[in-house]
Amino acid sequence: MRSVSYRFPEPRQFEQMIGAAGDSELELGLPPGEQVEDGEWVLAIFDVGPDRRATSAAARAAIAPDGPRLVFEPRDWKRLSDFAQMEASRPPSAPPPAREHGEGFHIEHEPTLATGEEPPPPPPPPPPRVGHVSHSWPPRAGLSSRILVVDDDPDIRDVVSAMLEAVGLVVTTRTSAEEALETVQREQFDLMVLDWNLPKMTGVELCRTIRRELGMPLPVLFLTANASSQDMVEAFASGADDYVVKPFRAPELGARIFSLLRRAK
Repeated sequence: MRSVSYRFPEPRQFEQMIGAAGDSELELGLPPGEQVEDGEWVLAIFDVGPDRRATSAAARAAIAPDGPRLVFEPRDWKRLSDFAQMEASRPPSAPPPAREHGEGFHIEHEPTLATGEEPPPPPPPPPPRVGHVSHSWPPRAGLSSRILVVDDDPDIRDVVSAMLEAVGLVVTTRTSAEEALETVQREQFDLMVLDWNLPKMTGVELCRTIRRELGMPLPVLFLTANASSQDMVEAFASGADDYVVKPFRAPELGARIFSLLRRAK
């Protein structure tokens, strides 16, 4: 599952785009230069404001007569709408840095200097966008967050745990969905990394139970060998927030996890 990145230097732009689409459509056009296949599931990354605060949501691509679109589930659209309103109402912490003409959805003009006035120093380069596998590891956000890793494969548990603990996350592991269900009812976590193929109750059944029966907003990322499009559709329908296929690359998994942590906080 690949990512599609949107960049909005001004939070009001993001709020207006979400508001213009309307609650009935739940869809957005693609940013310039992005291409998708009909029915493909992608991770839409929204990089907003001068502080480059990010959120993300899974979406299904649809090829419409007026061009390709990304279609979102109602619960994910509600999250985007809440995030857009929150960012639009946030007091600005600093003026936005100058951008090159034509970047993203916004063009900024260079200020006019008075005679003899020295030009200001160039702004520092922006941080890399969330969701691209070229990001350096480790990310910097979400340290000390609690992660529950649910997988019956001890090698996967050890590798993922070591990777996340090395960057300051607190990791708890469980080997079955039943153990995980008991744990999340007793303890609080910031994110669950969940395998599909577990001994009795499957990961999809666990995710569905957490969402529908317990009503927990706990972010869930599937880390599984199930790689078909139908599997992804079923996982997202059960309430999953993201989906990574084994074998995985540590930078990509790390970027996905920290993107979900940022969105949740």
